[in-house]
Amino acid sequence: MPIHDQSYRHWEGELKSHYLRWWVITYEGLKVILRRKLFIILILTPAIIQFFVFGGLIYGFNTFGAMANLNQMTPDFFFRFCFQQTFFILLICVFGGSGLIANDMKSNALQLYFSKPLTRSDYIIGKIAIIMIMLECITAVPCLLLFIEYAVLSQDLTFLSENYWLIGSIIAYSLVLNLPITFLTLALSSVTKNYRYSAIILVAIILGSAVVSGLLKVIFRSSWTNFVMYWYNIGIIGRGLFGMKDEFSEWQWSLVIMLVLSIICFWIMYRKIKGVEIVK
Repeated sequence: MPIHDQSYRHWEGELKSHYLRWWVITYEGLKVILRRKLFIILILTPAIIQFFVFGGLIYGFNTFGAMANLNQMTPDFFFRFCFQQTFFILLICVFGGSGLIANDMKSNALQLYFSKPLTRSDYIIGKIAIIMIMLECITAVPCLLLFIEYAVLSQDLTFLSENYWLIGSIIAYSLVLNLPITFLTLALSSVTKNYRYSAIILVAIILGSAVVSGLLKVIFRSSWTNFVMYWYNIGIIGRGLFGMKDEFSEWQWSLVIMLVLSIICFWIMYRKIKGVEIVK
């Protein structure tokens, strides 16, 4: 009878890992979120309807522009489309993003994640991609489709040759709309194990900033208090990116504020995500 050695033998192979290993986290997260029918009906459907409304306006501009004096498609049109998605952006972050990390921490799933060939950076990138993909689908993607629609319906290449730079503005502004609130959502989700708390705090910060800005304006009677308001900074950056600098010449300050906010949120998220929780 043969006798087999049952002792541990070190694996001599070469471990190969794929640079897109974070996509597994993103793919599974999107499947879980999009499985909720109420999420699709109450959040994604209205955003899609708004896209068709703006698409109909573009068709009307090209068809009846000469009669209604609406034959001039300005950058403000694309800015307004992106900015009007802010309500749906907040809803997606509240109902789709507030529990992405909190639920994993509650179920101690981080240890399972990091027992695989996944790093903390892979985990964070995967979670960021979940929210960013959903947000880009209601901001950059439909806005670019609207730009292409108007360019195709135009009788010549004048619009495309004069406004080609709007493609870069649309992409850049979609990142301004989506990245800071994504970092904020995940940072709040990483500091608590209850997704309801992170959702409430997120809404309080976004909507409460307007209240605080109004109170400060009454006290100090100065325009700098507007920079306390979250959506004001997002809007002023958009006007700068779309070439409307005459009305808001200080959009660079808002950009700095959003960058600082994003860095702080990313730092909090990176520090809170650990494979092992040490209880003191």
